[in-house]
Amino acid sequence: MAKETKSTRYDVMLSKKYSGTRIGKEVEKVASALNVYISHIGSYSRVKYPNSIHWHFKEHPKEKGCLDATFWEEGNEFWIVARHYEPQWVKNKALAMQKHLSAIL
Repeated sequence: MAKETKSTRYDVMLSKKYSGTRIGKEVEKVASALNVYISHIGSYSRVKYPNSIHWHFKEHPKEKGCLDATFWEEGNEFWIVARHYEPQWVKNKALAMQKHLSAIL
């Protein structure tokens, strides 16, 4: 029996090598277009993904839910995660963010 996943990962295929600075600017633009704000910027698993940039997005300050996105420069990977227990807005925005970023990157 296959292991049940706890989240859905939305990969963004990058057309070329990007810097963290450039990706950060594009992420800010897309967040604004989707009416979400960046509530946290940090890194993701420093051992497995060194020098990664990890964002948390919220729709409203007091609303439940958090959308996650990660860029790993060394691997030239970008992914968005929506955990299954998150509210529907997170899942909707994850897919919309993937579409927006895929179109511009």
